[in-house]
Amino acid sequence: MSDIAEAMKANALEAQRFSRKHLVLELDFSEASIDLIEANANDVEYAIKGGKSEENVAMLVRIWGAYIGESLRKVCGGEWADVDGQTCLRNENAATSPQDHVRKRIVEGGAAHLGDYFRRMKQELQSL
Repeated sequence: MSDIAEAMKANALEAQRFSRKHLVLELDFSEASIDLIEANANDVEYAIKGGKSEENVAMLVRIWGAYIGESLRKVCGGEWADVDGQTCLRNENAATSPQDHVRKRIVEGGAAHLGDYFRRMKQELQSL
């Protein structure tokens, strides 16, 4: 297993611990759990000390991006890779950076819906 894959697995587990502790969410790598993150994404501003500080945003991008990516990987397969300096989940059909999408969601708000992103990428990664 690559170092990137190991880091993404560890970050996804950290996302589960963080979400359980700060948002009282049980994440199980299901599509429904991505919707739970979406439903609570705005609450992080109040749930963690420092709110949407640069450090907190970077941490959420790292752990929630890994969690969403690992959830996609479990359903669609694929591998983590560094593509032009960006961590992406890819297979023969598509490539995506869940971290980028999480950053957009946290910074720009609900227009970058995490559940919609997950479903769209699941379809792209599974298309033949």
